[in-house]
Amino acid sequence: MVSPVCEHRFFSVFRSIIAVVLVLAAAGAGAQTPWKPQRPVELIVGSAAGNSNDLMLRLISQVAQEKRLLDVPMNVMNKPGGGNTIAWSYLNQHAGDGHYLMMANLNLSVGHLTGTSTFSYRDFTPVSLLYDEYVVFVVRKESPIKSGQDLLERLKKNPASLSVAFSSVAGGANHIAAGLVFKAAGIDIKKVRAVVFDSAGKAITAALGGHVDFVSASASSSVSHLKAGTVRVIGITSPKRVGGVFADVPTFREQGGNATFSNYRGLITGKTVPANQLAYWEQFFATLDKDPGWRAHLDKNEWEPNYTNSRDTRKYWDELDVQMRSTLDDLGLLKKGN
Repeated sequence: MVSPVCEHRFFSVFRSIIAVVLVLAAAGAGAQTPWKPQRPVELIVGSAAGNSNDLMLRLISQVAQEKRLLDVPMNVMNKPGGGNTIAWSYLNQHAGDGHYLMMANLNLSVGHLTGTSTFSYRDFTPVSLLYDEYVVFVVRKESPIKSGQDLLERLKKNPASLSVAFSSVAGGANHIAAGLVFKAAGIDIKKVRAVVFDSAGKAITAALGGHVDFVSASASSSVSHLKAGTVRVIGITSPKRVGGVFADVPTFREQGGNATFSNYRGLITGKTVPANQLAYWEQFFATLDKDPGWRAHLDKNEWEPNYTNSRDTRKYWDELDVQMRSTLDDLGLLKKGN
């Protein structure tokens, strides 16, 4: 017969052992094995080749290969159409797999507000922001529009007299940028003739052919054309003049459209991606952000570095959602019910 003292000691030891096992089990559940890509990584962009989003991903792939930042290839996959909807749907088909990343910009934050998409930023996992980019207005070299001020004066007299092209969706970043400039100048954006293309490259090509009067596009989309002398950039949405190829371009603040605007660029992945895969990509892009070669590319394209991790990116998007609702409402672009 076991004595009460022995029995008490037995159960005390037993409870201690159980407690230790539970602590170790909890620790093991919280810890995850480090992860890295085991096969080629797909960098998805929701537009055709030739715009700044496509360019950004190709630069990431280039720097990653040159600096051996990872052991597998990074391949850019263009999935144009539906204002990024096709690309977002494709990414959703690979939810939980860190081998699939997608370029994210302001369209992710506004599509559900304008009614152009059923997706919102809440449907994906933010990986990081990388930089901000200003928007420019571009005309062909032979255009009778001589400056941003000239453009705004013409639109004040007759908003329907000129056509603007942009990518990749109505109510997207380039449309919003134009709307803010027009509103500041007293022009009704809803009366300006707008043409939407699936890439900035196609929009600029249309301007070069005389099919549209001007283009609202990300600054980097116009660089090659500007250097070739086939276009003129008549205004930029920066708060002050920038350098490089845009050094002589006046801001819209200087030309009667007292508005500024920048579009974020970053990366997202599927909503259910494991924590160790997200941690890998956060570290990857933090390393990329500090790379001198990458920073040189940012300077070359007049991109403003703005790296943030996943948590801070989500916080920024939550705050931006509130701001965009107000801005889109002012511009008449907010879908009823939002």
